[in-house]
Amino acid sequence: MEPDEMDIYPIEHKGNVYHIITATDMSFREVRGMLDWLAGHGAFAATAAEEFLGPGKLFTVDVDGVTLEVDVHGYEVVVYKRTR
Repeated sequence: MEPDEMDIYPIEHKGNVYHIITATDMSFREVRGMLDWLAGHGAFAATAAEEFLGPGKLFTVDVDGVTLEVDVHGYEVVVYKRTR
């Protein structure tokens, strides 16, 4: 896969459908852990100002010994970097 080629993976987790957009391979455990971490830190809470398209929220998430750098906009999560 080309470094800039990203795929969209829809996933249902705890009653919500998310779109994970990434060029990296992630385990289901990592994806679920990332979503739980993001939800616990209010990443999916929308304000009236966020109803309009604009920049998302950037987070660094540590889950299962992996660090993920992600951008969240609504229920779309773009994973830019995955490091061990």
